[in-house]
Amino acid sequence: MKILGISAFYHDSAAAVIDGDNIIAAAQEERFTRKKHDSTYPFNAIEFVLDFAKIKLSEVDQIIFFEKPFLKFERLLETYVAFAPRGFKSFCMAMPIWLKDKLFQKKMLFNELKRHDNNFNDNKKIFFSDHHLSHAASAFFPSPFEEAVVLTADGVGEWATTTLAVGRNNKLEIKQSIFLP
Repeated sequence: MKILGISAFYHDSAAAVIDGDNIIAAAQEERFTRKKHDSTYPFNAIEFVLDFAKIKLSEVDQIIFFEKPFLKFERLLETYVAFAPRGFKSFCMAMPIWLKDKLFQKKMLFNELKRHDNNFNDNKKIFFSDHHLSHAASAFFPSPFEEAVVLTADGVGEWATTTLAVGRNNKLEIKQSIFLP
């Protein structure tokens, strides 16, 4: 199974292609744009990994985005409400971006992906992964271990800041999480 992984719109946008158990190619957008921590849609990185893998986007089985936008939006709303009125200025700055673009990332990703391959026409291939599960997967699956405990610690994903997962063979399951705050 050929999978295109995408990380974008926060910092360090990147893309990777895996085929079965093998990482075929991975690249960060900043290597092409020369913008440190580039957060834009990783057009160049996607072009590179698809070219390196010698496949067209329409030949990819799944496209996985690194987080779940609706859960992240829910966290933002609840956080702003919890800190009202102090967070009002930040809320006013964040909401137009979310309401215009970020809530509709699947549609936006689909439109961007079509730029790579006019024959790509199946938005059902686009999936969204839990942020910390994405981190855990990037550590466990390329490792030489058949079984492992995976600890992730990050500023925040959708809600989690830290997770404990167990990986066995080709399965990875988050067992415990520490949530924001």
